[in-house]
Amino acid sequence: MRSVLALGLASVALFMGLGWYLQPLQPSIVALQFTFSPGAFQAVLDAWGPQGVQRFRTHLGFDGALLLCYGAFGYLLVVRGPWFGGFSTLARRRVAILMPLAALFDAVENLLHGHLTSETLVTASVVYGAAGGAASAKWLCLLLFALLCAVAAWRRHRG
Repeated sequence: MRSVLALGLASVALFMGLGWYLQPLQPSIVALQFTFSPGAFQAVLDAWGPQGVQRFRTHLGFDGALLLCYGAFGYLLVVRGPWFGGFSTLARRRVAILMPLAALFDAVENLLHGHLTSETLVTASVVYGAAGGAASAKWLCLLLFALLCAVAAWRRHRG
């Protein structure tokens, strides 16, 4: 369980550090994540200006470390921890893959956003939608995992 705790603490530290680093960006990075068209994406970049875009691009490497940590943390929490003991084997397997799946979507989002904020001259409109879709899928997995953790905690407390 030490590895689970270490990964959890590393995830929190990276998340907080990135939050602090990205805090000057207005609108927030979440606004960029939920853009699905070139116009909406460009409007966020214009609001940030060149320095904000560079700040965003700089964070991508650290976000890669974060997604590795939280993906492994979520998986190990379910597989090694006692909190999901009341779940069926199939349910545990499904819950266990949610955080790694979120991390995979996060990695796709990062790759696409890295491309979209580069000096690339031509990008198909579908890439903007794919980036927004990957971000949406990531957030859905994260929220579902959090909800299922709450259910597991409630069941343990009740039983």
